Amino acid sequence: MHRFYAEAEGRIAGEELNHLMRVLRLAPGEEVEVLWAGRRYLARLTVVTKEGAAYETIAELDGHEPRCRVTLYQGLCKGEKMDFIVQKCTEMGVCAIVPVMMARSVAKPGKTEQKTERYSRIAREAVKQCGRSHVPEVRPALSFAEALEDMRRRQRILMPYEEGGAPFAQAIAEQDVGLLIGPEGGIAPQEAEAVLRAGGQAVTLGSRILRTETAGLVALTLTLHCAGDLT
Repeated sequence: MHRFYAEAEGRIAGEELNHLMRVLRLAPGEEVEVLWAGRRYLARLTVVTKEGAAYETIAELDGHEPRCRVTLYQGLCKGEKMDFIVQKCTEMGVCAIVPVMMARSVAKPGKTEQKTERYSRIAREAVKQCGRSHVPEVRPALSFAEALEDMRRRQRILMPYEEGGAPFAQAIAEQDVGLLIGPEGGIAPQEAEAVLRAGGQAVTLGSRILRTETAGLVALTLTLHCAGDLT
């Protein structure tokens, strides 16, 4: 079923309207899914004009949101890797994504505002594709010190670390988890030590060293599994 973001309650407009009218050619009476105010609804189109499409709500649908809110602190990486990370981790159920400038980051923040807008658009489209109701917040890049301060606000901090750590084998009871993933060069020893001093836990993703864009997705999946959100 086709999904659309509502501009206001009961109204679809803008780019969403253009897709509804000109691409899909939907007409009044047809049923669609509508995303509005962080919720997901089954709706029926009542009016479709070039000024906007009106709909009536039939029922609220499951938002498919995990109970465990995972904030991904992703070491800033180059090229299109961040695009992939934002898209796939949104599909998997991440709550928020924070790019972090780390000691071994190859990429530079660049035009932070433009990149943040780009990542937010990618997350928004991924939410439509996977049937979620909540669009993850994608924040502007932080320094490691700023990110560490933000991580301290989480109930639990997990740090997949290539130097070793505890396996993903125990249940996660906390509902607010921070997940730190290093950039292409990995997490520097001084950064790892700072995370441990802040109460974080080093964990392992196995004997194979994963690329940064793979590590975040795998770690997020394991975190949600251990929290009971993939059962």
